[in-house]
Amino acid sequence: MVQHYRYGDPAAAQPEAGIDGSRVIAFFIFNTGVHVHVYPGDGEDVSDPAVQERLDTALEAFRAACCRYEHLFSRTRPDSDISRAHAAAPEAVPVAPETADLVTKALAYCARSQGHFDITMGTITSLWDFHTGVVPSSLALARALPHVGYERIVVAEEDGVPTLAITDPQTVLDLGGIAKGYIADELAGVLRAHGVERFAMNLGGNVLIAGGRPEDCGHRPPVHVGDPWKIGVVNPFDPAHNRAVIALADGSVVTSGTHERRFTRGGVTYHHIIDPATGMPAHTDVASATIVAARSLDCDGWSTTAFMFGMDAALAFIEELEGVEAVLVSEADEVRWTSGIADKLRIVPTLPQW
Repeated sequence: MVQHYRYGDPAAAQPEAGIDGSRVIAFFIFNTGVHVHVYPGDGEDVSDPAVQERLDTALEAFRAACCRYEHLFSRTRPDSDISRAHAAAPEAVPVAPETADLVTKALAYCARSQGHFDITMGTITSLWDFHTGVVPSSLALARALPHVGYERIVVAEEDGVPTLAITDPQTVLDLGGIAKGYIADELAGVLRAHGVERFAMNLGGNVLIAGGRPEDCGHRPPVHVGDPWKIGVVNPFDPAHNRAVIALADGSVVTSGTHERRFTRGGVTYHHIIDPATGMPAHTDVASATIVAARSLDCDGWSTTAFMFGMDAALAFIEELEGVEAVLVSEADEVRWTSGIADKLRIVPTLPQW
């Protein structure tokens, strides 16, 4: 996949030719790099002007949808639905149907995760700064923790219009832990609505693919239409290499791990996955949790939960979820996985550190 992004206004990004016979667009939004490859249908030629126009129209619709979701869900944009709800708290404000839908679905993950996943963790995470290495004081955490709790978020309807209320004005609603999964699924719908059935997108780590790979007779070994993509699971102890590879033709893959954002201060290393109960980095024997599912929303919703549960409890929990699989790497560098992913998984040995 292409790895260069257009910074600045994402609306200025334009479709271009991919080296693999695709049309591709890439830009920076949601505070991350977004890129997607779309492929012609079987028997179609991307050099056909009509085919290229259809693919480019799909990419332009993809880009426009991203801009809309950024406008609705951002915690930092003053005009977003989330910012307006904060400004009006504890009163309810009318919001877009998509905002109400995302929050409603997110609340269901909060409830089923036994409190390990919580969309009000912005109350705590806003006290941390993983760019400059700021650890909040015990006093600041003690003051903030009573305002954490997803039950403070209420979605309702008034005169047929969805509303959102943050019933505690000191609670910070932050959808960053699940919004990309929701958006990825919606964007897949946008592409399919434009006649695109084979695509590969990456929203800053939320990978979602459909239709398998296009034919590539020049590849060795040759790639046949519909063959699975090979998606790497990063080694949390050596992020330049993979610890496993998942073969997947359709579905989504998301990883949560200690390697993503961390810093060391005073001899202590802090990672970015914060426990809602303590306001501190979660204590767990999991170094990274990768979730594989048809929906990227499930991947986002359960990756943090699996990480915080710990190896044994996480595997047992995910096994009970229909259509959801997990690949976990422990702090001891042990790789374990749920039963439904075994035939799609290849383990990569950790290279020796010299």
